[in-house]
This record gives sequence, C-alpha cells and structure tokens, in this order.
Amino acid sequence: MTIAINIAVPEGLVFAADSRQTYTNARNDVRVSSDNAQKLFQLGPRHAAVTYGWAFLLNRNIHSHVQDFKTTVSPDLKTEDLAKALAKYLTEQYKQHIEKEFDAPVDEKNYALALLVGGYDTGDKEGKVYEIYVPGDEAHLVQTTENRVGAAWRGHTLVIGRLLKGFDPRLRDLEGFEEKLGKTMESSPLDYLVDYWSMTLQDAIDLATFLVHTTIEMQRFSDGIRNAPGMSANCGGAIDVAVIEPEKGFAWMRHKALRASHAAGIVTNSET
Repeated sequence: MTIAINIAVPEGLVFAADSRQTYTNARNDVRVSSDNAQKLFQLGPRHAAVTYGWAFLLNRNIHSHVQDFKTTVSPDLKTEDLAKALAKYLTEQYKQHIEKEFDAPVDEKNYALALLVGGYDTGDKEGKVYEIYVPGDEAHLVQTTENRVGAAWRGHTLVIGRLLKGFDPRLRDLEGFEEKLGKTMESSPLDYLVDYWSMTLQDAIDLATFLVHTTIEMQRFSDGIRNAPGMSANCGGAIDVAVIEPEKGFAWMRHKALRASHAAGIVTNSET
C-alpha cells in the first residue's frame, strides 16, 4: 500500500510519497519487502508522476518501467498527452504480465495500478494534474494551479480522510447508520477549511510532507480500528517530495539516494 499526495496551489505543484513496499507471503502474512521503493518519478524537466497500487509488472518494479518509458517520448509532450502515453505504455506491460500468468487480471471495473501525472506544458503557466489507471488509456483531469487548486491523496486514504474530511467511510458499516447521514457527509460539512488559493509553495510542501508522515505514524502506532482490528503498516520508509514551478520546472525537495550502509563491527585490513 502507498500514500501518494499531490497538492496544487497557484505557485506550483507538489508531489509526495512514502517508500514502503509490501507483499503477502505463503502463510498469508503481509511482510515489508523494502522501505526504499521509488514511487515518485521525474518524467522530464517540467513533469512528475506518483504511483499507487501494484508495485511490480513482469517481475520489475514500476520505477524501472517508468525509466524505460521516458526514453520513448519527447520531453516536450503536453501534460495530458504524456499522461495518456504513460497509461498506454504501462497497460502494455500489464497485458504481458497477465499473459505470462504472473498474476490474475483485475476485475473490469478495477485497476492494477494508477498514477497522478502533472506538470506544465512548455510556455504555459498553468500546471495540470491528471490521473491514469492501468489497464486503460485515458487521462482524467484532477487539479490545476489556476481554477482547481487543492489536495489529492491516493492509496491508503483512511488516515487523511479522517483528518481532513472529518470521518471514516467505514462509518457506513456501523449499526444504526442511515443513508440520510451519508448524504449529509457527502456535502462535506466536516471538512477542514484549507485555503489553497493563498497557500505558498513552501506551505504546500510542508502540508504534503505532514500528510504522508501522519499516515505513516498512525499506522505505526495503531492496529486497525476497534470495529475492524488488525492492519499492517503498509506505509513507511523515507518520504520523497518534489515540486514543479512554471519557470524553474521540476526540483527534488527530499529524495532518497543510493548509499552504503554503516555496518557496526566490520574491520577492514588492507595490504600495500
């Protein structure tokens, strides 16, 4: 599971994600396979994407597929065209994945993985964010920096939903719940009022980081809810954050890098 964030404010776009990768083993236990997965990608000088859902296709992680995809397209593609091209590319990998029986196909109304893809078209000062689903070849506009500012969160959304929306969707499962209350909830009377229109890019970076961190820590300290106990800590690891500005383009704010671990007690002898 993943927590993927995009925040669109007038000054630019912010993307953030955790780094945990999990799998279910032969005993049906959920295990952490890595806290170093790359879920946030630079697609070009003015574009980025963040993924959630399946972590592998054809026994390769999504990051490696995105790296291959980048060699097949022009960096000058418009944001919508780039999003559609990425959807088509990953859908082809998904089809091969299913044909080789690595996994069973997802239901027709479901998806294997999805991505938020955003950036600025060359010469355009309006940033746009699209959502794509795999399998599929469409791109759905989610947010812009001019008339649709705000925050989008994907993957494990329960913690952020409780915080910003004021309720947990599992409220519907409680005895005595009435649909009239459900319709009231849909009108968002409990939403925190966040002024994205006046939010600076630095504040958007802070908010995105806070939302990912809060999800990670809530999973760390809890084990589900009283009405549905038992939940794996599917989000964790380092938090990656990137921004895209209309003039400066893409920049990493926080990004994990390859490194050698410091193993205690290892002594190296050398001779010359």
